[in-house]
Amino acid sequence: MDGFTRRHTKPGTAPGTLAGRAPVPDEALDFTLVEYTPDEIEVLHGVEVDQCRFHLGTPGHTWIDVGGRPSSEMLRSLGMAFNLHPLALEDVFHANQRSKLDLYEGQGFIVLNDPAYEDCTLKGRQVSIFFGDNYVISFHDLKADIFKPVRDRIQTAGSRLRTFGIDYLVYALIDLVVDRKFPLIEALSTHLEELEEEALGHPTKDTLAHIHQARRALVAFHRIQWAERETVLAVMRPDVPFIMPETRTYLRDCFDHAVAVLELVESYREMANGLMEVYLMDSSNRMSEVMKTMAIITVFFMPLSFLAGIYGMNFDRDTGNMPELGWKYGYTFFWVAVVVIVSSIFLWLKRKRWI
Repeated sequence: MDGFTRRHTKPGTAPGTLAGRAPVPDEALDFTLVEYTPDEIEVLHGVEVDQCRFHLGTPGHTWIDVGGRPSSEMLRSLGMAFNLHPLALEDVFHANQRSKLDLYEGQGFIVLNDPAYEDCTLKGRQVSIFFGDNYVISFHDLKADIFKPVRDRIQTAGSRLRTFGIDYLVYALIDLVVDRKFPLIEALSTHLEELEEEALGHPTKDTLAHIHQARRALVAFHRIQWAERETVLAVMRPDVPFIMPETRTYLRDCFDHAVAVLELVESYREMANGLMEVYLMDSSNRMSEVMKTMAIITVFFMPLSFLAGIYGMNFDRDTGNMPELGWKYGYTFFWVAVVVIVSSIFLWLKRKRWI
């Protein structure tokens, strides 16, 4: 996952066309309906679309949570049942969209990202939130109930989620998605620390590839988080409908969390870049040590090879060409010369501090 949107629709396709997505293995959806007032609450799991449509017309606040990746037919049915804009439905269908806020007539649409870090790869998962005067409709790619903490809070009598308007529920969902990135940052941090120990201790041939994977994941994470920070800032604007001034106070705290996540991502991205430099520098130093060792061995054996080459020539000593061959202690003298030469080279290298 590189942080870019992957679409497979042909250029020139009409806006809002729900086609061109890779097949999804399980397109069954999980619907959870929450209808509440300051005094009462009703939570229904596994409801049908018609039942959700009925509750959208009731005077209480309604929250419909849809888990899973809907098919094009199911998404068209949901769009007609919930009166969702086709352009927003297209973003829900394709997923992996850039975080943003879109405003349509009588309705707001927010796209957020809830990535996961698995097998050294950042995998994108999208969260889409539709909101109006008294309703919120959320979509998330996971079948897991990621919004359960918010649902548990909303069932507590006297909580802000019950007493405040529907805009506070929108804030709570955004805040949860933003805060879910802190455990992800911790996982990335732990992985980087392991890579640092590996790079400085006993690097393997796969170390560089792992560092590059972590660096690529952080680059994608930075791109995702930058857009999400701008999205939270956009929701805080005074001209956004259905968002009350008192809720913007809490959104400012959510914006601080988004900025904190972005700063952590930037710091760990620099750390990953530094790790790559450390690994390459360590590899270069190890290669230099190898070349230094080979050079020292060559320096010691070069004069010895020279002597051995000279006295290995087949000249006749009787004609005076090589008188040393007739010396009584010539062999001993040769080894004494070898020891003297090697010792002299060793002392010279030590004096130069080259070894």
